[in-house]
Amino acid sequence: MNENMTTRTRRARRAKRSAGFTLVELGAVVAIVGILAVVAVLSYRKYLLHSKITEAQNGLSAIKIAQEDYRAERGRYANLGATWCPTNAGVSEKKVGWDPECTGGTAKWKTLPVHINGAVQFQYATVADVDNFVKPTGASFVGVAANPTGAWYAAMAQCDLDGDTSTKTQLATFSFSNEIFIDNAGL
Repeated sequence: MNENMTTRTRRARRAKRSAGFTLVELGAVVAIVGILAVVAVLSYRKYLLHSKITEAQNGLSAIKIAQEDYRAERGRYANLGATWCPTNAGVSEKKVGWDPECTGGTAKWKTLPVHINGAVQFQYATVADVDNFVKPTGASFVGVAANPTGAWYAAMAQCDLDGDTSTKTQLATFSFSNEIFIDNAGL
C-alpha cells in the first residue's frame, strides 16, 4: 500500500509540474510580445507619417490642376504670393479647414479654384510668373532655378510633423516638372 501511495504522489507531482509554465517560458513569451509591440508601434508611426505626406501630395496635385485650368482660361498662371495658407495650419497634430478666402500676396485663393476636401494639416503657397522668384518664408528648396523663364509656377506645402518647431517637412512641385519633391519627410 505504501508503494501504491508513493506512485500516486509521484504522478500527482508530475501532473502538477506539467500543468504550469516555467519562468523561462514566461520570460520568452514576454520578450516575443515586447518585440511584436515595438514593431507594431513603429509600423503605425510610419503609416501615420505616410498618410500626412499623402495629404500634402494630394493638396499639391489639386493646386497643379487648378493652376493648369487657370492658365488654360487666362493664358498665365495665378500668382498668389509667397504667403502660407491656411495661416493657422502647419502645426503638428493640428488640422484646420481649407480656407479659399485666405489672402496670399495680392490675390485670394478663391481666384485659383483649388478643391481640397476636409481639414488640412499642411500650409500651402503658390507663386507664378514673376520676374524674381521668391520662395515662401522658410522654404528650403535649393534645386529651384533662381529666375525661371517663361510661364511657370511653384506650389509648396509645409508642416511641422514632429512638433519640435525646429524642422518643417516641405513638399514642392513646379510647372516644369511632374515630380513632387520632399525635404525632411519627418524621419
